[in-house]
Amino acid sequence: MSTSLLRAAAIGLGLMLGPALPVHETAADEPAAFPDIQRILDAGTIRVALRARDAAPMIMTDADGAPAGSEPDLARDLAKKLGVAVAFVRTADTYDDVVDVVARKEADIAVSYLSGGMQRARYVLFSDPYIRQSGRLVYNRASFAELKRDYGLDELRAIESTPAASEVSVGVVAGSVYETNLARDFPNSPLREFDSLDEMMAAVRSGETFAALHGGLQIDYFMRRNPATAIYVALDPNIRQSSDIRIAVRPDAPNVLRWINLYLANHVGMLDDSEIVQRYLDWESRSE
Repeated sequence: MSTSLLRAAAIGLGLMLGPALPVHETAADEPAAFPDIQRILDAGTIRVALRARDAAPMIMTDADGAPAGSEPDLARDLAKKLGVAVAFVRTADTYDDVVDVVARKEADIAVSYLSGGMQRARYVLFSDPYIRQSGRLVYNRASFAELKRDYGLDELRAIESTPAASEVSVGVVAGSVYETNLARDFPNSPLREFDSLDEMMAAVRSGETFAALHGGLQIDYFMRRNPATAIYVALDPNIRQSSDIRIAVRPDAPNVLRWINLYLANHVGMLDDSEIVQRYLDWESRSE
């Protein structure tokens, strides 16, 4: 081969190899994971915010004082798949407070029976839903029978067009997304806040509170654990408000969110609320 041809071949080879070397060197300097994921991997622990108060069957406490229920179980499995330990942060009294813990970056994520909500989405990222449920309205049977007799009502929402609206109170668990929904659907009725579903259902059963709005999964669980309540309390068939359950992620962790969505799609799927209810009814019966 002539000298000129050798020189041309060398130049061509140099042009092909030249750009490749810096690319390879740059790739070698890249971290093993996205920075927000690497932060958790370096710590060896993912911090998971969880409501301090129990909310069976999603959030419970076992005989040893450890978190139990479907949400802690999900968080433990997620941490295992990520290859880290899990540390629960149970400092928040309400669901809104749980979101605040994540927004302040005191936890990496929250797995705490959280509905999304437009207001909450201003402060944290939300995963795809992993439980589909509806907000359901429960009411006192005897009280509604009296209202139907006195005002000829056919449905609960019609109460708002009568003078009785200002006399009947509606309940909600404090710090839940249902407070906004009740204010919209029953603007003329006094709103009562409760610390727990058990307290709220007891007030509806006694007639102290006329009606209450909460997640259908927890209401179903409560009614199955307390079947005599059905004598006094009924579910309104017409009021169903979308309330899908999602994982909250701190606002500076978009790649953690992407990973969680893949985890939910590949390892969890969409959970059936009736299966969750039955699974943890069985768990409680074994724990008693």
